[in-house]
Amino acid sequence: MTNRSRRINRTTITYHSHIYNLAMSASGEAMALGLALSHYVASKRSSSAREDSGKELESLRNQTATLRQAVDKLLSALPSDAGIDSSRLSDHLGWIEHWLKRSSPISCAHDPIDIVRSDIPGVLKQFDKWYASQSVLDRALSDRIMPFIESGQLNAAIREAWPIFKTRMVERFGLSSEIDGSKLVVAIFGPDGATAGLLPGPKRDGYLNLFKGLYALSRNPLSHNDIRPNPAEVEAALLLISTTLTKVEQLPTEERPSKEGSGVTS
Repeated sequence: MTNRSRRINRTTITYHSHIYNLAMSASGEAMALGLALSHYVASKRSSSAREDSGKELESLRNQTATLRQAVDKLLSALPSDAGIDSSRLSDHLGWIEHWLKRSSPISCAHDPIDIVRSDIPGVLKQFDKWYASQSVLDRALSDRIMPFIESGQLNAAIREAWPIFKTRMVERFGLSSEIDGSKLVVAIFGPDGATAGLLPGPKRDGYLNLFKGLYALSRNPLSHNDIRPNPAEVEAALLLISTTLTKVEQLPTEERPSKEGSGVTS
């Protein structure tokens, strides 16, 4: 196995990024094999006698074995229940192995190109569709913050997300617009909060502790300091905010009497 195929990015723990890293590794191996095949075929055509032909064929077979390992890693990491069709990728790889075994590189010279141009992108397109179907994302929030993300303004994206979260929760549960931060979280998820009776106690406690922590570690530092946010932390916070907005707004509406000090208004 080449050093190139071993250099999988270990700096991310997200499943989506892992699949793309594996796909990039497989594409890199296919590109390298395609170049080697093209060089071999061009050299073969320009010279009728090649003393090193056997060594080059063995090198091509070794590169194909490395590509096979990279492709197998990618396919084994894909979700088994997603119905992803990888038959074209497997077919092209099989043809490369078939023709190299018969010492006919010219017959499979174009297969690595097909793998890079269509097969792996086709697998990723299916994976992305499945991944999106599994994600619980709030469309309105995504539409608001996507321009910032696309322009690399992560600081602006997370700063935009928190006021949206507050406004949506205040409007959803009829809370006072004067409360914010941990008081807002308690008004939503506390023992006498707006979601009491709508969410089981353990789940409310989970949201309560989660968002107290997020306000302390994500919202407050950015609101009170001019700092550059960590991209991975921003991504995690945005995902949690978006998922919570979606799930909480799916809860049934329930009229609750106003309680003094709770921040809830009828």
